[in-house]
Parts: sequence; C-alpha cells; structure tokens
Amino acid sequence: MMAHTPKPWTAWDDDGTGTMPCVLSEEPSAFGNFYVGQFNVYDDAVLASAAPDMFDALTDIVAQAEKAIMMLPADLSDSIRVFGKAALAKARGEKSS
Repeated sequence: MMAHTPKPWTAWDDDGTGTMPCVLSEEPSAFGNFYVGQFNVYDDAVLASAAPDMFDALTDIVAQAEKAIMMLPADLSDSIRVFGKAALAKARGEKSS
C-alpha cells in the first residue's frame, strides 16, 4: 500500500490570481498535513489533483488486461500491460528496468 497523501485531491488557488496554485487533500496525511504540493501553473495543479484517481483507474485497467477480462485486440492489451505497468511503477517510485 502506498503512503501518499489521502485522496481526494483538489487544485486550489489561494488568492484567486493564479500566482500560487497548489493541491490540497480533503483528508490529512499521516503527518497531519492537507498540503500536497505547490505549482507554477494552475493547470499543472489541476492535472496533479487527478493523479490518485488516474492511478486507481490505471491499476484496474492493467489488472483487467492481465486477466484478459476486457475484450481487446491482443496488441492493445499488450500495450496496456506494458505501458500501464511502466506508468504505475513510475508512480510508485520504482526504478525502471
């Protein structure tokens, strides 16, 4: 189990000017912190706020492709397994092989 800050994450602009966008969690982390990160561009904060949801979705997609539950062409299923596993490993901070 990963120990990242609990989701959901929300992009937030503290002063409404777009100069200090950040991502906040609606629940505190193990350290009692709601703050996830600071960004230079609000759109980056929006993208980052979706990361936990995208991680969960990709985990499910790769698991289904592994079990051949999805009815997909073999090359697409292979791509999902290869690139999906690589993206998940990167998200977990694992070194690429």
